[in-house]
Amino acid sequence: MGPFADLDTVNVRPYLTVRINLTECCAMGNLHCSFCGKSDQEIAKLAAGPGGLHICDECVEVCQLVMNGTDAPPKAFDPTNWPTERLINALGALDATAESYKEHLARAVDALRERDVSWAKIAEPLGISRQSAWERFN
Repeated sequence: MGPFADLDTVNVRPYLTVRINLTECCAMGNLHCSFCGKSDQEIAKLAAGPGGLHICDECVEVCQLVMNGTDAPPKAFDPTNWPTERLINALGALDATAESYKEHLARAVDALRERDVSWAKIAEPLGISRQSAWERFN
């Protein structure tokens, strides 16, 4: 059954695609886990999520601990604890992740605008003014 046999698949986003040996299956370049920063060369499996985000099998295990009420080891997610080479290699991926979040946010705002949601309503949860929201996303 594999290491994720007890994973609650009912609550996992249906569009999340688990990929085994991503670098062998797809010529997508060097991908990184969006949570711990490890490259696809350092881990066994990588799951692709929305907006270009990825999570590795090790972070999924940490998520399972959290979902089961066990404390997760925060040290693994603190970049100050990563080796220098991983930090250097992760810079591009971290930047791409930030850009991916921006693009995902922009698509969400576009969808809201298509539904005639006002700029004021969009601006409120972002903590910005209506004018700032319009300037940022229009």
